[in-house]
Amino acid sequence: MIEIIFTDLDGTLLNSSSKISNNNLAACIKAQEQGIPVVINTGRYGENAVEMAKKIKADQYQGYAIGNDGAEIWSFKENKWIYLSQLNSDETNKLTKWLLEYDSELLLNFGCSDGFYVNNLSQRWEQWLAQLQIKIIEIKNLAKFDNIVSRIMVVLKNPWDDEKIKQFINNFNQQFPNLTIVQYHQNTFSISQKNTNKGSAIIWLCHRLGFNVKKAVAIGDSANDLSMLKVVGYPVVMTNANEKYKGHGKRIAPDNNDHGVAETIEYYLSK
Repeated sequence: MIEIIFTDLDGTLLNSSSKISNNNLAACIKAQEQGIPVVINTGRYGENAVEMAKKIKADQYQGYAIGNDGAEIWSFKENKWIYLSQLNSDETNKLTKWLLEYDSELLLNFGCSDGFYVNNLSQRWEQWLAQLQIKIIEIKNLAKFDNIVSRIMVVLKNPWDDEKIKQFINNFNQQFPNLTIVQYHQNTFSISQKNTNKGSAIIWLCHRLGFNVKKAVAIGDSANDLSMLKVVGYPVVMTNANEKYKGHGKRIAPDNNDHGVAETIEYYLSK
């Protein structure tokens, strides 16, 4: 029998209008009523993850929420962050300087627990803000930015070819051996503390709760979900995911506009 369920938000639990369908909501509540936690595991910042978790009533069932791709875990039972994997200010400053010296036109998104902070509120960020209805704050003076950062997203303003991307990643690994860089898309990278991702957060939380990670379900649709799909016993990939990710799922769930999370939960509850 499954013991816990982890679900991504965008492209998974949320439909293309960034809403939770009534079917998905009902299924999440049904699982929690049966004592099976349903945990939001998202790349969104922590406070937003917490607010989204409240929408599936995780707070009423003393559940959990995971934000910034595994860097932050909130406990409703304890009403606090029980896990934080963050960059110290020296790491953030050194990394920021190196990135902008490497390419002064890089768009940087600093993921903090209370919001996303960007060095340039470009049209790309504004489009993302409108779609997801999340908080994005432009940093007026990068030299004075001293917030505690959980993750830095790097977006190329001008696309690089494969060879330049490979060289960039190699140079990064040489300069910052204690950090991890993951390429999400052709022009997007994520930087965090070593071995911090959605999968590591699942392992940490399951160990804390005494759950067997091989009895956990994880549902996702994109590159940052691969780490959690690889660690759980029941990985599920959405139909709307890129074809190259579908081989990582034991099941393929219906489209996110067709209540794929609800179908997945009902399937495993029936087992």
